[in-house]
Amino acid sequence: MDCEATNILQGIQGQMVLLSADPSIKLPESFDRGQQYAETHSKYTDPPSVRRVLETLAKHGVSNSEICVIANVCPESMDEVFALVPSLKGKRSKLSEPLKEALDELAKLKK
Repeated sequence: MDCEATNILQGIQGQMVLLSADPSIKLPESFDRGQQYAETHSKYTDPPSVRRVLETLAKHGVSNSEICVIANVCPESMDEVFALVPSLKGKRSKLSEPLKEALDELAKLKK
């Protein structure tokens, strides 16, 4: 998820202060671009809470990649989820209630 990537990249950047004394250790330019992308596109400020909310969907057969899409796209409705993640359409009746609850909780966690 973008929000988790942001935290990880910020941690790496923080460690670079310690490592900057060693001239052989340099982060590529793509690191900064990746960090900027993750920060710009992250929809949430509390990744552990987002993860907890979305873990409930895993119990209903939603894969990690599907969970990641839901978190990164930040859909507002179940119809939007099923349009963006077509692999979930076959599980619509099984996922209706848990997905609605997850979307409601995610809405509370948005930036």
